Amino acid sequence: MKSEAIRRVNEKVYKKHIKLQGKNPKVSEVQPGTYLLQYSFDDALPGGKSLTQTIRVVADEDGNIKKMSTSRG
Repeated sequence: MKSEAIRRVNEKVYKKHIKLQGKNPKVSEVQPGTYLLQYSFDDALPGGKSLTQTIRVVADEDGNIKKMSTSRG
């Protein structure tokens, strides 16, 4: 995936998830022309605990987002 396409996806993800600002995704190719970008961050909870959140984005090689999902764990 080209860096320009990754930058385009990052802009859209950062707008929706402010805490990811400045974090780079792990990029892997799912199918030819389709890529999975994974972002992770820890959210602080009351009592000193934390919660890890993962954002998964499926995008094409031009940076157009097909699907975005969030998981907590």
